[in-house]
Amino acid sequence: MKKLIFLLAIVLFVGTGSIWGQTDCSKYYPVSDGAKFEHTLYGNKMKKEGKVVYSVKVDDGDSVLYTMEMFDKNDTPFGNSTYGMKCEEDGVSIDFKSLMNGMMTERFDNMEMDITGNNIYIPNDLSVGQTLPDAEMEMTITGTPIAMKSFMRMYNRKVESKESITTPAGTFECFVISYDTDMKMGIKTTGKTKQWLAENIGMVKTEDYNKKGKLRSMSLLTAYEQ
Repeated sequence: MKKLIFLLAIVLFVGTGSIWGQTDCSKYYPVSDGAKFEHTLYGNKMKKEGKVVYSVKVDDGDSVLYTMEMFDKNDTPFGNSTYGMKCEEDGVSIDFKSLMNGMMTERFDNMEMDITGNNIYIPNDLSVGQTLPDAEMEMTITGTPIAMKSFMRMYNRKVESKESITTPAGTFECFVISYDTDMKMGIKTTGKTKQWLAENIGMVKTEDYNKKGKLRSMSLLTAYEQ
């Protein structure tokens, strides 16, 4: 169960890509110091599998730090990570290495990790039909008692449509972004992800499908404080 929530949390994170940025560098994600966003995670039969709560801390007005805390279906906490956001000239991005270093430190303490790849990027100017840059991460862990290689790739990223959706947190006008995924963290999986992003809020909904098009998991924005 915890492994499933861990993987869902990663999919949630990379799907949202650059969810929360500073007010001066992101059109879609202007948030304030102390803001919190709660995403509830569901399995393919819409049974609650857990949740992820993001807390925002603005550091001297020049950088933003995020704490991601994961909970199981009984709302029992079992893991957390802290990572940073980078402002680009016309959008925002997150370094895979920033996320994975934090998430893997407790799981593979006293082992060496080498993480390479390129950032996940979302521009401020989104439009239907737009193509977005691919993103990928490769991670090698060495040491006793195990050695492993993992990777995640997001490709064929595009803005499919714009639509209104309703979650327990409210009703939002969203851009729908889709992309294909290849992931290996113990086991290799291939699939497709769809994300609904709202201006001033960020990611509102995520759907993850297997390679045959069957829904595997879903996340919904269920609460937020700005």
